[in-house]
Amino acid sequence: MPASAPFIVSYQLEDFAPGGLPFVVGELSAHIAAGHAHLMGIHRHSYYMLALCTEGQTTDILDFEPMTVKAGEMILIVPGQVHEPRQDYTGKGFIIAFSADFLLHQEVSLPTLPSGPVRLSDADFAQACLIITQLQREYTAQTPQYVAMLQHYLSLLITLLYRHASAYMQSGPPLLQRYRSLLSAHFLEWTKPAQYAAALHVSVDHLNEVVKLHTGQTVSAHLNERRVLEAKRLLLHAKESIKEIAWHLQFNEVSYFNRFFKQHTGHTPAAFRDKVREKYLSDPE
Repeated sequence: MPASAPFIVSYQLEDFAPGGLPFVVGELSAHIAAGHAHLMGIHRHSYYMLALCTEGQTTDILDFEPMTVKAGEMILIVPGQVHEPRQDYTGKGFIIAFSADFLLHQEVSLPTLPSGPVRLSDADFAQACLIITQLQREYTAQTPQYVAMLQHYLSLLITLLYRHASAYMQSGPPLLQRYRSLLSAHFLEWTKPAQYAAALHVSVDHLNEVVKLHTGQTVSAHLNERRVLEAKRLLLHAKESIKEIAWHLQFNEVSYFNRFFKQHTGHTPAAFRDKVREKYLSDPE
């Protein structure tokens, strides 16, 4: 069962991972999905999910937009993305769910921001299918050193993804990478740049200098961007009132939340909720 979370149902990897290993691999088809009806509703994950489509196509709603993954394409869903699979998809493929810590000592970085599906070359698609076959074998047999094998195979799959999609790459110095990880994990409770600088043991000025040099935005701009994205997710999917959403996002006054949201989107929260729900519910295509 999903963990009890406010606003939007959130699944944890331990809900599905046997034996405490933060890694699961499985096949996906309409038939298999029908046996997991709880995953067909609106939800999100606290873990990463890498999917490879081998036949047909699947269409999901990811953060307000329909996202179709076709045969020969791969997609990486990042923690926190709001996800709603469509009931009428025809695709088949594989899904790998894993925590960020599972790849902690591998030489591959994980993105903290979402991106769309990636089309692999024919050669790399064949390679990905072969890697997943080997990965499933290790996962099932659990012979000595199988966890290390799983980590290496997963790193190879993510590297194949990066080969075809620069949008997934989030390079930069270690300080920037640690900052991105902290932002992803703490943007709700840490709303000031000073909190991130303190956790990273640097000054606010130095953190701003590094972040802006490599991203073109200040720490405050990144914080605002993440809070706006989360506000949009909740305004569309959550049942709670705007006041409750404002409190959840650490705004002490609804009026301040209204001004903040309008400044960054051009709409009040109420107007955005009405507009996006009308579009989403009337014509999800």
